[in-house]
Amino acid sequence: MNLIVKIGLPIVIVLTAITIAWTLTVNKPQANQKPSEPPTLLVNSFVVQPEDVDISVTVSGTVEPHTETTLVSEVAGRIIEVSPTFFNGGFFKAGDVILRIDPRNHIAELRRTQAALVRATTQLAQEQSLAKYERGDFEELKSTNPNVYASDLSFRKTQLARANADVVAAQAQVIRARGDVDRAEIRMPYAGIVRQKRAELGQFVNPGTPLAVVFAIDFAEVRLPLSTVQVKKLDLPNFQVMGSEAVRVTISGDSNKVWSGEIVRTEGVLDARSRILYAIARVQDPYGFLSGEDVEPLRIGTFVDVVIPGKSLSNVFTIERHILKPGNKVWIIDDDSRIRARTVTLAYADAKHAYISSGLIAGDRICVTPIDNPLPGTLVRVVGN
Repeated sequence: MNLIVKIGLPIVIVLTAITIAWTLTVNKPQANQKPSEPPTLLVNSFVVQPEDVDISVTVSGTVEPHTETTLVSEVAGRIIEVSPTFFNGGFFKAGDVILRIDPRNHIAELRRTQAALVRATTQLAQEQSLAKYERGDFEELKSTNPNVYASDLSFRKTQLARANADVVAAQAQVIRARGDVDRAEIRMPYAGIVRQKRAELGQFVNPGTPLAVVFAIDFAEVRLPLSTVQVKKLDLPNFQVMGSEAVRVTISGDSNKVWSGEIVRTEGVLDARSRILYAIARVQDPYGFLSGEDVEPLRIGTFVDVVIPGKSLSNVFTIERHILKPGNKVWIIDDDSRIRARTVTLAYADAKHAYISSGLIAGDRICVTPIDNPLPGTLVRVVGN
């Protein structure tokens, strides 16, 4: 009996435990499963409204001189004097003597040609007197013999022609020699700056020897490249029409200084390769040298940005340029807080803004936050405007 109890009792306990475990497993309550929702994206947005916009076109260019001259010597000689401002960057006024070449040989040549002119004039007077006497003798002879006629060589015509030619040649030599004396002094007809000095005091120069490169400072110019789209948005001066006015522009450089200028002309032809039209902006007295005012100079060679006022756009929507996606698409947030792609028509775009003429309506909410791999219908939550 004790043996049966010892063997059977553990078996009964094991079977009872298995039965209870199976009953609990079969009768366990079912868990309520909810489908997981996709994560909501947090985005910034703003509501667009149509407006009238005065657009401007910003282009860049380099300040260049309107007039630049390479000075060369027209006479031979040694440089005996230079201006105190004859150095790279030196200013000079109109009519200032920049260089003086030794004029002594040219003065001597002038006196020689003047003496030759006196001799030629004297010879002409002598030939004229001889011709007068010869004509008198001929008239006296003709009075006694009416059949006498004058030939082409009578009255010293050839001698007179030669004497006249000698006088003209001598006068030309005097003019040339006097010009050489004047050209020994190098002057410029405009106020300017020495860009590059190429000669020194005491140097011997020949005709054609480069002396310096100078440029005028009455005004400077900036050559501005404009695309065909930009040209359509600007009222550029048309000098074929009487009374066409220049366009005022604002010029800024690296120093944050702003200068005023104006578009005075266009080059009139498109670049065959780039399809670019170049407009010319002019700045008066860029160094302030002529006015004597203490102003920030707009130096030649400065790279500047030029803002050109353009035409007005009516009833357009303004968005930041980065919001416009490839294919002229923007992401709209609908009433269900889901994003939708919308194709728009671009009226104009610059580096910062895009101006939409159609495809949007007043009150549309534009998604500003960039979304990686966006899908139409994605749920978003607006956290800021």
